[in-house]
Amino acid sequence: MIVRRRTWLYRLAGQRFVQSISFKCPVTASQVREALRRSVGAPEELWGRSSTDLATPPRFRTI
Repeated sequence: MIVRRRTWLYRLAGQRFVQSISFKCPVTASQVREALRRSVGAPEELWGRSSTDLATPPRFRTI
């Protein structure tokens, strides 16, 4: 099953908090990775968001 979302959350290497990126139409994770590689760099982590998800992004524990 291929997941298509309009809003995605991502974290780059070395970043502590997530950032979001939105598209006009739903896109796949590979399309998001390619867009991020061209603009800001390769994401270390990537999550698709839907309208039914919680309003707050996931939190990371620092060790």
